[in-house]
Amino acid sequence: MKKLLIVVLGWLIVMTACKKNSDSAIPVTASSFMFFNGVRDVVYDIWLDTTLIMKNVAFGQSTPYREMRAQLYTIRVVDHNRPKDTIRVGQINLRNKRIFSTYVGFDSANTRLVAMAVEDDLTPAPPENMKLRIVNLSWAFRPNGQSATVDLFSRTTPIFRGMGSPQFTNFAILPGDSTYPFNFRRNDDTTVVPNQFPFKAETGKIYTVVLTGNAMTSTLFKTFTITNN
Repeated sequence: MKKLLIVVLGWLIVMTACKKNSDSAIPVTASSFMFFNGVRDVVYDIWLDTTLIMKNVAFGQSTPYREMRAQLYTIRVVDHNRPKDTIRVGQINLRNKRIFSTYVGFDSANTRLVAMAVEDDLTPAPPENMKLRIVNLSWAFRPNGQSATVDLFSRTTPIFRGMGSPQFTNFAILPGDSTYPFNFRRNDDTTVVPNQFPFKAETGKIYTVVLTGNAMTSTLFKTFTITNN
């Protein structure tokens, strides 16, 4: 009996060790997620499924990157003006070892929220350079009321052309440690320069500039800069 007990105990120890090795062999998949609030006068709490990402994200603010298990999530926000209502923004598939961000804005023409999910390429910029992209949540109209796309110039040099809304660009590689005289123009009439701002860039940094509001006025147009690294 004692001999049988020793054999059974040894078998249990072996099985436990095998289970531990098996568990450690299961790959842990992870991704990173960030959220930007481009809706004026609204403060959100951000959720992925049942995980609270961040509370009190105001207009023009973004969350830090949050590491999550790589899988499909439903993005929900809670408006502080209507705390009992949960708004379903959409779904995002966070893929393994990838980095993603979601940008939410307001479509004034159709009076509804718009959202974009973007993969963030945070590979380093070449030496002495920086990386820049635009996320356009703004709107622009021609004098006849038709919608128009927007161009970004550095003084008179075009950087991005024909940006619609909502839309995002790829990253452009530009010299770092520079101050760029950025200005935004309607694509069909580049002689009109309603908005301009100096953009100071550092070498090695990765930037996302978010456009919100009416790109054809200086009072309703706002830009926000996110440093992604």
